[in-house]
Amino acid sequence: MKKIINRKTLSILILLISSTLSFAQTFEEHTLKFPMLHEYDGAYQINEMGDKGLLVLRNRYSGEKNNVISEIQMTYVKSSFQKKWTKTIKLSNYGDFRLNTYDDSYAYYLMQSGNYNYQVLRIRLEDGAHKVFYYKNVEKMTVDYFEANDEVCFLGGHAENRPIITRWDLASDNRKVLPSVHQIKGGLYCMEFDPSNDKLTAVVKAQMSSIHRGYYILDYSIEGHVETQYFEEIQRDYNYQTFRPYHNSRGDLVMLGTYGLGNITDETQGIYSMIISKNGYRIKPKFYDFSFFKNYYSHLDEKQKEKSQEKFTKRKRKDKSTPLRLEIMANRLQFMNNQVVFVVNDVTFVYPFNDQAKYHGDGFHTKAEVPTYTSFVQDEENMISRKGEYIPSTFIDEKMKDHLPFPIECNYNRSFACGFDFETGEMNWDNTYITRNLKTDMPIETVAAYADERKVAFLHVNRDSFFYNISDRLKYLDNLNVVSLKDYSPSKQVKKFRNGGVQHWYNNHFIFTGTKSVKELMKQGKKENYFFLTCLSYSNRSLSE
Repeated sequence: MKKIINRKTLSILILLISSTLSFAQTFEEHTLKFPMLHEYDGAYQINEMGDKGLLVLRNRYSGEKNNVISEIQMTYVKSSFQKKWTKTIKLSNYGDFRLNTYDDSYAYYLMQSGNYNYQVLRIRLEDGAHKVFYYKNVEKMTVDYFEANDEVCFLGGHAENRPIITRWDLASDNRKVLPSVHQIKGGLYCMEFDPSNDKLTAVVKAQMSSIHRGYYILDYSIEGHVETQYFEEIQRDYNYQTFRPYHNSRGDLVMLGTYGLGNITDETQGIYSMIISKNGYRIKPKFYDFSFFKNYYSHLDEKQKEKSQEKFTKRKRKDKSTPLRLEIMANRLQFMNNQVVFVVNDVTFVYPFNDQAKYHGDGFHTKAEVPTYTSFVQDEENMISRKGEYIPSTFIDEKMKDHLPFPIECNYNRSFACGFDFETGEMNWDNTYITRNLKTDMPIETVAAYADERKVAFLHVNRDSFFYNISDRLKYLDNLNVVSLKDYSPSKQVKKFRNGGVQHWYNNHFIFTGTKSVKELMKQGKKENYFFLTCLSYSNRSLSE
């Protein structure tokens, strides 16, 4: 009997060691901890800056009083994941931290005090030197987007119920409203700056009349001049839902995103790809229905898979689409190994009310009280900021869903990773990852993927464990691996955990953030609170040989 127990123990040890070694070969893990006096000791924000590194902002005061002095602690972490410097900055009348961005030399933080007063905190990456610039009550705009490059800031949002983008030169303090946007009746749905081409891309959903609606897609130079303008009328058969722009080596605008069937729907059918040339001509867009994906049904057993594919094939012969009615959260684009990787998540949102709920009872919000995506995000940030709690940097705020209530729970069903040709925007491969009923209380990026010429590696993090899956790019493989975090110990108990999500940082590196309150079981009453920053680097090159 003793020998049998020993063999079992030995088998378990071998399994644990091999699992740990497999993860060590596949992902390298490095963690930085920032001690907190208590679980609300400072509000943390992360500014990911690609191969420039990242900045960790800690706001020691987050209150509602006027004329207060806030102690801001900045820690610059280089791309090698080593701390370069830590600076303490004292700001008065600073307002709330709203948005951040960066360029080659500086990090920029947009702060808001009052309804229309904004400031920009500029941090020099070399030594942490800082300066505050004030933007006072000029256009009376509400800012939803913030981009900066070479000390020129672009603020996008709405003013007097119309979309607006302003250009602000910090050095000269010159400010102007960009043309071709503020005259449109509609809303700003995307604004991104491409530093490799010095272009600002904006997407405005416009409504000229009850039947004449569509999207203006514009490229601006860094000087604020319109370089490309294209109008796409809303079609009867499909509608664009999200926008992820970039420019190829020729300077053409490539746009990826999700779309739905019909001209007004929140349900997603697939992913689209379009190219707009520098001359403003659109190359016919490609629509990739999820049902066409090679691995869309791969997770089903053979009988279910055969039945689903047969049903799909019949409708395809009749040139009909099978409505999928998916709720999709789209991640940011990832650029790696001469390709563009786009990860989208199939989710189920749990809202504060449903169709059967009585709005004035049952513990639900009344319909008038339910916050929208846009309003809740700001209210949520203010509420958390006052308590000093961590705000996840991967907080997704899709402006196109601003008419929906904010979900109180997000259930992740599966994720799709798609690889696109960088130049043409054509899809080369797809793969699927089952997230095993992953749940969060905020809509954050929880799944990321790394892909090279042959393999794709999915990764997500939930509490104290990493989950990952590696397979051929064109082949679904149900080989989920689970590995505990290195700081996990049976003698410790996590009392409170705030998941900040996992997202692509640069190259083969991913960032996982959050806060923890850990209790020592052997030392009664002792508790450790900290903000953590974990770098996960895909490193198993032998898998792609």
